Amino acid sequence: MSLLDRAAYTPLWAAARRRLETNGLSLGGAPLTLKGLTSEESDAVAGLLGIRRPAGGTPLRVPLVTLDRALRSSSIEEGLLGVLTRLGGPVVDRRAAKASKEAEQATQWAEAYSHAAVQRDGRLAGWLDQVKSTGLDRRLAGAGGVVVVIAALDVLAVLNRDSNHRLPVLAAEVARDSHALDRGQPIGTLVVHALTWFNEEAFPQDAADWRRVWADAGVACDDLSCDVLVLNLPGFAKEPLRLTLRQVTTWRPPAVVRGQVFACENPAVVAAASDRLGDSSPPLVCVDGMPSTAALIVLARLAEHGQRIFYHGDFDWRGLAIANVVARKLPMTTPWRYNATDYKRAIAAGLGTVELTGRLTASPWDAGLAKAMESAGFAIYEEQVLSELLDDLDRSRG
Repeated sequence: MSLLDRAAYTPLWAAARRRLETNGLSLGGAPLTLKGLTSEESDAVAGLLGIRRPAGGTPLRVPLVTLDRALRSSSIEEGLLGVLTRLGGPVVDRRAAKASKEAEQATQWAEAYSHAAVQRDGRLAGWLDQVKSTGLDRRLAGAGGVVVVIAALDVLAVLNRDSNHRLPVLAAEVARDSHALDRGQPIGTLVVHALTWFNEEAFPQDAADWRRVWADAGVACDDLSCDVLVLNLPGFAKEPLRLTLRQVTTWRPPAVVRGQVFACENPAVVAAASDRLGDSSPPLVCVDGMPSTAALIVLARLAEHGQRIFYHGDFDWRGLAIANVVARKLPMTTPWRYNATDYKRAIAAGLGTVELTGRLTASPWDAGLAKAMESAGFAIYEEQVLSELLDDLDRSRG
């Protein structure tokens, strides 16, 4: 092989390798066209092929079949593929490799579309379409991006099934890496992308918004940034307090009489109840948007100790989405002035001044509510019916 190791043959071997790797290792097809060869390179190739060297500057045309035959009949006694392999390693059939990779990816995408998370929540099929069409998976994880998509679906399946998670624990249990769901990591990015896509929200641009998206899904990024606003919660001071997840994790309600607990969507209700009723108000828990892990823990433990929970929220599509989460994760909750009759009464009183926007959301606890809202087309916020809510609290105080 020492003769063929000569630098003069380098352009020939490089061109032959490129051609074979792109045409399925076939010796057929158009001849190689070698341009810009030096006199020494032209002489070397022409001598190997047993042909006359072309005039200066003229490209040298080399059929691969002829080159292979020349190599086999020479002292080398080996075909072109063998020579190239010995000189530079295996010649890769890139066409076959590409077809194999495409088939593998098609199988993986089929696995993604049939994933349990997609079967449970059909919206995820649309999200997968979005990820695939935009190439988000490839931008995040290269050619193997669909594997990361499946890992994200594993996380979403857990979020659909239950709540009250800590981010690093969830990451370790589902993705086997406690940092897999951190900001900037491919799996975490895809999960957050799905969660914001569901709600037609912008992808978070800072750490605070990142934590909020996870909190809305029932996942605490840490014990201190996750909190819940409460009033007169048993075991704590008789005033409005924001309790961190760290504080409520070890909290248990006193084993006392059964009673009523009220939950609302907006902090304004807590402030008004404190102003009017003070420490005589029944316990009031504010989910403050999508319920945090801390809020869910507090409400669940109150229910476990016999307290009946009444929930009220805004009459808008976002409010119904929040109420759906509360109802799904706390099925013992009872609507508090939060049905079609209450909405229609508020509309009749002239409170409907802001048009509904966003995606229509169902109201499983009262199917007529969503229909009434769609028909009227106006939002009613908790602050607009505050006096009625406070009257209920007043009547219920112990």
